[in-house]
Amino acid sequence: MIRLLILFFSFNASSEILERADIQEFIDMAVEGSDLSREEIIDYLKDAEPSNRAVQARSNQPEVKATWDDYLSKRVTSRRINNGVLFLKDHIDIFESAEKDFGVSKFYIASIIGMETNYGSYYGSYNPLDTIFTRAFEPNSSFWQKELIQLFILSKRYKLNPKKIKSSWSGAIGLGQFIPSSYNAYGVDYDLNGIVDLLGSKEDGIASVANYLQANGWVKGKIAAIQIDFNGDFINLSEDQINELNLPFELNNFRTKIYAEELKKAGFDFEEKYLSLISPILVQQKDLTKLYLGFDNFRVITKYNRSSKYALAVHQLAMEISNKFYE
Repeated sequence: MIRLLILFFSFNASSEILERADIQEFIDMAVEGSDLSREEIIDYLKDAEPSNRAVQARSNQPEVKATWDDYLSKRVTSRRINNGVLFLKDHIDIFESAEKDFGVSKFYIASIIGMETNYGSYYGSYNPLDTIFTRAFEPNSSFWQKELIQLFILSKRYKLNPKKIKSSWSGAIGLGQFIPSSYNAYGVDYDLNGIVDLLGSKEDGIASVANYLQANGWVKGKIAAIQIDFNGDFINLSEDQINELNLPFELNNFRTKIYAEELKKAGFDFEEKYLSLISPILVQQKDLTKLYLGFDNFRVITKYNRSSKYALAVHQLAMEISNKFYE
């Protein structure tokens, strides 16, 4: 009888959303595939609202829309570099401990946090319930339905209200902006208080970014990317001309993994020899055509955000923070 009353009041509080057939199917799936009760799932879902603002933000992502110069100028700024150095020094014991424990450079950890939340000063203007709910009921949305379940699991575990948490347009949460499945899989209770708190604990937030990178293949002591000088056919190209190049491999795509000799055969003339597989990044930067080579750790960064622009900006910000840190 109590269970029926709970269901009655939950359905009445949820207006029309919970009556949809696709929502009912999702509830059945979530009950079967998790330890959440039907009542708990309904209690979360009744507050969900589609977010048109999140849909608009998704279609205007700078990783796709912006030129490299514009993208870089808004992310690797003198202010972000200086704030990164201050953030590192203010929390140096945590960073050095995480670097030792996870084998990930403190400068890359700081750079990612700087890129994601401006070192914890901005966690987003959305909430993960609405943003993930919006994506979960679009076509081909099985990934985001699983994320919605993970959000509910996370919320129950740490007694969070997913409607009131700040997040990105995609529902990423906390200092390092983890989607719920990453929060549950890679979050670290580094301050040993029994809770993985990526919203309020610098210890947990910093260590969790390090853990994510390590778990996705970060190799200790290896460089992520390098700029090299070159001669040949591809000097002084505009961004449009770079995009129109027809080569045996795809430039500026982190999925591309070739050997340096293949790059040389395609018309890039440089002296250096590299044994590792590389991802070639050719960009126009401040009216110059620059060639970067991304290595394994570069591709690990793209597990965080599947964009070569993002990974290269993280690398450049990390290098700038490192240089200024030791001044």
